[in-house]
Amino acid sequence: MSVYKHGISTSRKATALTTPLTSAANVTVVIGTAPVNMAKDPYNAANVPFAAYSKPDAVAKMGWSEDFKKYTIMQSVYAAFNVFAVAPLIMINVLDPKNEKHITAVASTAYSVANKKAVIPVEGILLDTIEITNADASEKLTPDDDYVASFADDGTVIIGFTDAGAEKAGENIKALYTKLNPEGVTYQDIIGGYNVSTRTKKGAEVIGDIFPKLGIVPGTLIAPGFSHIPAVNTALTAKSQLIYSLFSCKVVSDIDSSADGADSIDKVKEWKNKNAYSDRRTFAVWPKVNVDGYIYYFSAQLAALLQRLAADNGGVPSESCDNKGLKISGLVLEDGTEIMFDMDEANDYINANGVITAVNIDGFLAWGSNTSVYPQSTDVVDRWVTSVMMFDYIENNFKRSFFKKVGNKTNYREIEDVVLSENLTLNGLKGSEDIAGGEISFSMEDNPITQILGGKILFKERLATYPPMEDIENEFEFDPTILQAALEGGSN
Repeated sequence: MSVYKHGISTSRKATALTTPLTSAANVTVVIGTAPVNMAKDPYNAANVPFAAYSKPDAVAKMGWSEDFKKYTIMQSVYAAFNVFAVAPLIMINVLDPKNEKHITAVASTAYSVANKKAVIPVEGILLDTIEITNADASEKLTPDDDYVASFADDGTVIIGFTDAGAEKAGENIKALYTKLNPEGVTYQDIIGGYNVSTRTKKGAEVIGDIFPKLGIVPGTLIAPGFSHIPAVNTALTAKSQLIYSLFSCKVVSDIDSSADGADSIDKVKEWKNKNAYSDRRTFAVWPKVNVDGYIYYFSAQLAALLQRLAADNGGVPSESCDNKGLKISGLVLEDGTEIMFDMDEANDYINANGVITAVNIDGFLAWGSNTSVYPQSTDVVDRWVTSVMMFDYIENNFKRSFFKKVGNKTNYREIEDVVLSENLTLNGLKGSEDIAGGEISFSMEDNPITQILGGKILFKERLATYPPMEDIENEFEFDPTILQAALEGGSN
């Protein structure tokens, strides 16, 4: 390229991402694998909760790759920041460079050198493990003095040589290194566990560290790429209740759409029932989605949508995902095969069995308001996704608001403060039409003196959420008297 400028030229600037809208409700927690070799601190990026408020923030902490199958957390990074522009995103990576099952050593391999550069076209390389020699391996090159290794935008590695290093390298080099092995991660890594002797947590057990470390209450637990495994769904559902002994949330889990699962719409019911995806806290989804050419799990898309709906509603999760716009271009099975079905099929085979899907009505829409407990239970507090979300929201807020009163004196002022404050909150939610109404009360009948002497106080709260308008019908009738009136009026 000429240094002396004479003529006309153009340049392109990278597209600026929309600033994410932050919300404290329905915050997504994604558990999976990430290309942490690109992270700021690769060896301390596993089994720790990280909060990201923008895509660059997420990339700095977890790395970036377009291989959504190998690096499943990238599905949520893309859905949260590129598609729905919502934050924060809580990420728990289980791909650990210190775990020998999660890494692979690559023997010395030859690469060509051109313009004082060599490219290693491999993702997942841990930069500090690279060793470079000349072509016949007779001379080892020194990092920084002879070369600098860095990542390209696609996650591959560029070796840039100094003048001295280029002379030593010649036309070819050999490089050996260690790279991540995401295929070595199993569903047991996602489930994780607690080591009593070392007092360390892994996998889903790390969910309990989110609130004390980050001050954020989890809203939705997902594990795209793993939640279609029944054991993972069971573990996440168990962890969604009384997180840090205080809070509760929901789980969005995928129904398996592979050849071994529900690879056609008529198999969804059987697979769901056989594998016990039937809890009020589980929002089951099927199949996978295609977004901008990326194929990923529906759970990542729906979780981001739910968080965005809450953010757009002032942080209150009272809006159902049903009939809300998805930013997808198609529905696919596990192998990438596109699948299409009409609304009647979506209703009868999927929604009727407590599974959420998508329909294309001038653009794809999330379709369904039932939790996975339906149709086994039709109780309004269990069946509707809005009821689950709002009860969790109100209960979690109550615990956060009044936790400071634990240990205080049992006197009238303290009790009155709880009743007045909570009723004020409920009236506000009623005024904004997020709930139909609610009331908290305290009575001596529910609190005998023996109970009070034991340090226990009981309040009772009643509330009602709005069920969704899932079935709207308008009955049409031809009225001949209207025609007669029109004709008589026209004769005058």
